[in-house]
Amino acid sequence: MGSFSLWHGIIVLIMLAIPVGIGLVIWLIVRAVRKPAVPAGPIPASGPPQSSAEARLRELASLRSKDLITESEYEEQRAQVLRSLQARA
Repeated sequence: MGSFSLWHGIIVLIMLAIPVGIGLVIWLIVRAVRKPAVPAGPIPASGPPQSSAEARLRELASLRSKDLITESEYEEQRAQVLRSLQARA
Protein backbone atom coordinates (compact mmCIF):
# COMPACT_ATOMS: atom_id res chain seq x y z
CA MET A 1 0.00 0.00 0.00
CA GLY A 2 2.93 2.33 0.48
CA SER A 3 4.32 1.90 -3.02
CA PHE A 4 4.31 4.63 -5.66
CA SER A 5 3.08 3.12 -8.93
CA LEU A 6 3.45 4.34 -12.49
CA TRP A 7 -0.17 5.49 -12.44
CA HIS A 8 0.50 7.71 -9.45
CA GLY A 9 3.38 9.31 -11.34
CA ILE A 10 1.21 9.94 -14.40
CA ILE A 11 -1.52 11.52 -12.28
CA VAL A 12 1.01 13.78 -10.53
CA LEU A 13 2.44 14.88 -13.91
CA ILE A 14 -1.04 15.68 -15.22
CA MET A 15 -1.88 17.64 -12.08
CA LEU A 16 1.30 19.69 -12.56
CA ALA A 17 0.84 20.12 -16.32
CA ILE A 18 -2.66 21.61 -16.09
CA PRO A 19 -1.70 24.75 -14.08
CA VAL A 20 1.45 25.19 -16.17
CA GLY A 21 -0.63 25.03 -19.37
CA ILE A 22 -3.17 27.50 -18.03
CA GLY A 23 -0.38 29.84 -16.96
CA LEU A 24 1.21 29.62 -20.41
CA VAL A 25 -2.07 30.48 -22.14
CA ILE A 26 -2.61 33.48 -19.83
CA TRP A 27 0.97 34.65 -20.43
CA LEU A 28 0.52 34.44 -24.22
CA ILE A 29 -2.76 36.37 -24.08
CA VAL A 30 -1.27 39.14 -21.92
CA ARG A 31 1.78 39.33 -24.19
CA ALA A 32 -0.41 39.66 -27.30
CA VAL A 33 -2.54 42.40 -25.73
CA ARG A 34 0.46 44.45 -24.60
CA LYS A 35 2.25 44.23 -27.95
CA PRO A 36 2.23 47.68 -29.61
CA ALA A 37 0.69 47.99 -33.04
CA VAL A 38 3.17 48.41 -35.88
CA PRO A 39 2.41 51.15 -38.40
CA ALA A 40 1.47 49.83 -41.85
CA GLY A 41 4.24 51.69 -43.64
CA PRO A 42 6.38 54.78 -43.64
CA ILE A 43 4.63 57.97 -42.67
CA PRO A 44 4.51 60.39 -45.60
CA ALA A 45 6.17 63.73 -44.90
CA SER A 46 4.38 65.69 -47.61
CA GLY A 47 1.28 67.72 -47.00
CA PRO A 48 0.03 71.29 -47.03
CA PRO A 49 2.74 73.83 -46.12
CA GLN A 50 3.48 75.60 -42.79
CA SER A 51 0.26 75.00 -40.83
CA SER A 52 0.37 71.24 -41.34
CA ALA A 53 4.10 71.05 -40.58
CA GLU A 54 3.39 71.89 -36.96
CA ALA A 55 0.55 69.35 -36.86
CA ARG A 56 2.82 66.78 -38.49
CA LEU A 57 5.53 67.32 -35.87
CA ARG A 58 2.94 66.95 -33.11
CA GLU A 59 1.63 63.76 -34.70
CA LEU A 60 5.16 62.34 -34.93
CA ALA A 61 5.80 63.18 -31.27
CA SER A 62 2.54 61.48 -30.32
CA LEU A 63 3.41 58.34 -32.29
CA ARG A 64 6.84 58.22 -30.68
CA SER A 65 5.43 58.67 -27.16
CA LYS A 66 3.03 55.75 -27.78
CA ASP A 67 5.94 53.62 -29.08
CA LEU A 68 4.23 53.24 -32.44
CA ILE A 69 7.40 54.38 -34.21
CA THR A 70 11.02 54.02 -33.18
CA GLU A 71 13.28 56.88 -32.19
CA SER A 72 15.17 56.59 -35.49
CA GLU A 73 11.92 56.68 -37.50
CA TYR A 74 10.86 59.75 -35.53
CA GLU A 75 14.15 61.53 -36.20
CA GLU A 76 14.05 60.64 -39.91
CA GLN A 77 10.47 61.86 -40.39
CA ARG A 78 11.11 64.99 -38.32
CA ALA A 79 14.14 65.82 -40.47
CA GLN A 80 12.03 65.41 -43.62
CA VAL A 81 9.39 67.81 -42.28
CA LEU A 82 12.03 70.38 -41.36
CA ARG A 83 13.75 70.02 -44.76
CA SER A 84 10.43 70.60 -46.53
CA LEU A 85 9.97 73.78 -44.47
CA GLN A 86 13.44 75.02 -45.41
CA ALA A 87 12.82 74.26 -49.09
CA ARG A 88 9.66 76.39 -49.05
CA ALA A 89 11.28 79.30 -47.25
